[in-house]
Amino acid sequence: MSEYGSVPTSEAANTTTDGPGKKWRPIYFVAAAVVLIVITVLYKSGGESPPEVPTYSDDPAVWQQACVVGFQKAEFDFLATERYNEWYTEDSVMQLAQSGTFKGPGEMIEYVDFTKAKFFDYYKSLDSYPQFMKATRDECVLFIVNINKLQVNPTYGQPVCLETTVGFKLHYTVSDPEGNGFNIHRTNLYYSAPFLVELFNNGITGDGVRDFICEGVLHKNCGDIWDYNGLDEESCKERYDALPGVNEGGYLDDKAKGCRILHSAFAEVNKKHCPHMSFKPKKDYAGNYWCQESGYVVAEDLFTGPELAKIQNISVDVGYPADTQYKHCEYVAM
Repeated sequence: MSEYGSVPTSEAANTTTDGPGKKWRPIYFVAAAVVLIVITVLYKSGGESPPEVPTYSDDPAVWQQACVVGFQKAEFDFLATERYNEWYTEDSVMQLAQSGTFKGPGEMIEYVDFTKAKFFDYYKSLDSYPQFMKATRDECVLFIVNINKLQVNPTYGQPVCLETTVGFKLHYTVSDPEGNGFNIHRTNLYYSAPFLVELFNNGITGDGVRDFICEGVLHKNCGDIWDYNGLDEESCKERYDALPGVNEGGYLDDKAKGCRILHSAFAEVNKKHCPHMSFKPKKDYAGNYWCQESGYVVAEDLFTGPELAKIQNISVDVGYPADTQYKHCEYVAM
């Protein structure tokens, strides 16, 4: 077998025909072989031979280091959404138990940029505690616990300052032992349910957020949904006020105020999220119903027992109650 396929033997040539009564002669095959040799020489002399596929060590220690170096080179920052297109692909997913699954950097950016919405004076990370759970050639898994701090904008809520632990688990790969080709294919995100209850029921709440959702989003940017629900200024406020707050599970994907607060930040700038603001069930651009019925995913579906214990332990270490994993901080008027 040659680089270009098999060449028939002389015996085969003596019995191979090209139509009735015609036989191929050995000289034809010699000529063909010469032509192939000439083509090969010319091809390689021109410097156009296919590049060799690199081979890498299977030593586990090499790939453990590659996982670490890849993360360091990438300079990943969960809140730096302007760089998500560098770290995620269209097949990547991000999931928070209480709010749902987001696919591709576009959806992820919208979701994470809720932290930059007008509901907050600021939202920032104070400290970080990383730990590798897996570091192999096939996959790197990095579990990180952040200490985050935020302050609610009182125009759209109450003057509240909160600190909390936030966990996220990155499943990613690197393409070589130097840590190049950093690519995150899954991110699992964790917020404690008591923190989400406090933020959405006692922080981002009141007439300011209700009026923004009704007038600033539904009426101004989601006219079709406004008409679909038969709303006017008063009926919109009444229907919003009648919705329950976030339940004890902290869910932000059910028919309650929390889901509409979350999605109002998206719908204000992107009309495809307008169906999520509807009081009546309405399919969205992907054929899904949001903010109507929770999927009731729990943190244990996304994190192991030891990982959840680590979040709790770090919470206690920094001075947060073990059961709530957050604390109030001093509010400073902006």
